[in-house]
Amino acid sequence: MKRADIGVGLGLIVLSTWIFWYAESYVEKTIYFYGPNFFPQALAVLMCLCAVVLIVRAARGRALPRPDRIDLKGFGRMVIAIGMCIGYLLLMQVIGFALGTMLFLFVMMTFLRQRGLVKRAASSVFASLAVWAIFRYFLIIPLPEGMFAFTF
Repeated sequence: MKRADIGVGLGLIVLSTWIFWYAESYVEKTIYFYGPNFFPQALAVLMCLCAVVLIVRAARGRALPRPDRIDLKGFGRMVIAIGMCIGYLLLMQVIGFALGTMLFLFVMMTFLRQRGLVKRAASSVFASLAVWAIFRYFLIIPLPEGMFAFTF
């Protein structure tokens, strides 16, 4: 597993370097000190740091344990969850970020067997509106409004 961890770490470093470089090409329309490239570049730096930690742990002999096997039921659930994420991206363009995120979070929590209908509904509404407000008022970054656009 040591060689696999080092290989994955090196691959993640290459990927994060490419993401950092690619984000530089975003058009600079800044209002504050950050622009549209800030968040992708911050994530690329964090991914690179995690990859370095993975490589260092593997080099010191503390590699991740080798998994026994892939559970087919879990793999199928993962594929469905990825499909739901892709559906969310497409749906968000039609119905907007806030409503699409509320719906996505509720359906995803239901799929992951989160208990409590009120808990699922309240947390999906609160989380999506909080993220929407942060992007709208603090970061001043537009999000897809869809056909149900509302202005505050």
